[in-house]
This record gives sequence, structure tokens and C-alpha cells, in this order.
Amino acid sequence: MDDNEMDLLESVVPGLIGEFLQRFDILKSIDLLAPVGRRVLSEHLHLSERVLRSQTDVLKTQGLLTSSQAGMMLSDEGRRVMNGLEPVANRFLGLTSQEKLLAERLDIERCFIVRGDRADGDAVTKQLGTILNDALAKLLPEGNNTIVVMGGSTMASVAMQLSPELSNNRKLTFVPGRGGIGESVDKQANSVAALMAKRTRGEAKSLYIPEQLSESTYHPLLNEPTVKPVLDLISHAGVAIHGIGKAGDMARRRGVNEEILSYLRKAKAVGEAFGSFYNREGRILYQVHRIGLQLNDVQHFNHVFAVASGHDKAQAIESYMKIAPHQTILITDEGAANAILKK
Repeated sequence: MDDNEMDLLESVVPGLIGEFLQRFDILKSIDLLAPVGRRVLSEHLHLSERVLRSQTDVLKTQGLLTSSQAGMMLSDEGRRVMNGLEPVANRFLGLTSQEKLLAERLDIERCFIVRGDRADGDAVTKQLGTILNDALAKLLPEGNNTIVVMGGSTMASVAMQLSPELSNNRKLTFVPGRGGIGESVDKQANSVAALMAKRTRGEAKSLYIPEQLSESTYHPLLNEPTVKPVLDLISHAGVAIHGIGKAGDMARRRGVNEEILSYLRKAKAVGEAFGSFYNREGRILYQVHRIGLQLNDVQHFNHVFAVASGHDKAQAIESYMKIAPHQTILITDEGAANAILKK
């Protein structure tokens, strides 16, 4: 629907689009926060409880919501309607055209933008995971699929949104893209791979090696019986899923020494992906010495999903895309997208 058609619709039924978007917002928010009470929901949506009560009463009458002492949640029909109307809502909001604009600006295959700003709260992360699940369902071929996944808090969160339906007519094998001994267990690539496998009824492999290695320990490990088969799977994989981090945060998480930390500050590093720290221009400043998936490796992958959001990560995302493979699919939010497009 173009702008002229939307104007014509509004002239016949004034307020229709606004009413639709408000109710769609309510459905999306209940899905994110369920079970949720009216007071919490009204604060989340910045709506008065009176207006919210009026709208939720209509949605309940239509059979789209259910309620209990714990709060409101979507019915199966409500979720079906919400998912079916997502493209319509995005067209009304201009998100589809914004996604195309962002993909062109970043010179990558595709962008998906969810509403909101992750920097203002964690609710957006659930939407990112839902988009990732839908994209994998559409793009993964039938048969065997090896998917390399990286670690991090975003990856751990989006993993929760993957569904068993992804394994319909597919055998999914999730492989960690790096080791992770020494960091928070739930954020390790091993844990993320295991969680994705559990959610999709797939299979997971493990790579139990330290994140950073010295030169003397690096080469002997490459041929270890527990390491080499996993590295072989990585080299023949077709899909990668990774996050993008801010340089300072990631340097501290990686446990880099003070000398390197000082260098990254002076060199004005802005972001990190695949263990590579880079500046605004996309020049790699420092590479963590580790075993696993490297930035150069993903150039031959069929699909590379980058999941990162929040206006505070806009610079890290934009700069990374200068060195990302063209077949990258970015899944982000309005906070990051707007910050990039306003430049």
C-alpha cells in the first residue's frame, strides 16, 4: 500500500490506520511481556489504563486475548493474527522501505528492523529472535544444515526464540564458532549452540578450549581429536549467526591485557566481531588469537546473520558492515537503524 492509497483509506475511514496500529502494538507488547497485567502494559505502551482497557476488551471479544490471575496473554488465534499482520503493520510504518534503505546504505544482502530500541529495555531482543527464526525457516534448504553460532548475551537471548519447526525436513547441527572457557557459561558459544539445538530438536557440537591462546598452544590444539572434527564442520558450514559488540565492552569481556586495551582506546576502536576489533573506517586494529571461526572464513558462507541492536551500537554495526561479507543479513531495531540512517 503506497502513501496515496493510505491517504484514500484514511479519508473514507478516518483514524482506521491509527486504531489498527494501536491494537497491533497491544498484541505485540502482550506477546513480549506475557503474562502481563494492565498497569504494567499501560506503562510500557504509554497509554492510559482507560484507553488500554477499552482496546483489550475489544481484542478479548474477538478471541485474540486470554486472561488469568497472572495477567493477559495471546490466544493461539491472537498469535496467528499478529504474525499475519506484521507485514501490513510494517508497511504502514514504513519499515519495509527503511529496511531496503538500510541494506543499500550498508551494502549488504538484507536488513530486518524490529520496532523499538534495545538500549531502552530487553523486550526488543525477543523480536530479534523471532525474526531470526522466521528467516532461517525461509532460507535453510531441506536436508543437512550446519550452522556456526557465536557467543554473547544477544545470541543467548535470541536462541530462546528458535522453534522445533525449523527441523521439519531438516537435520540441523549447531556448532560453536569459538571456545569459551573463562567467560560466563550461559554466554559461551558452546552454551548457545546447545540451547539452539535443544529449541529446534537439532544436534550440537562442543569446542572446549580457552578463548585466547598463546602461539605455543595454538598449533598443537588444531589436531586434537576433540577439536579437529569441530573445525572441519566449521570449514564446511553454510550458515553463521553472530553478534556485534562495542569495542570497550568486548575487550573487557575478552580479558585483553592493559597494553592492548590502551592501544584500542588510542586507535579509537568502535566495535568487535569474530574476535576482530576495528575502527570507524572498518580497519582491523587487533585480532584475538584463538581457534574457531574467523572473519575471513565467513566470506564463503551462503548466509551470515548479524544480530545487533540499540542506538548505542549503531557505530559498531555501521563500521563492521564495511568489512562484512555482502551476503550478510542484519537483524536490528529502529534505535540502531535510525541512528545509522540519520548520518
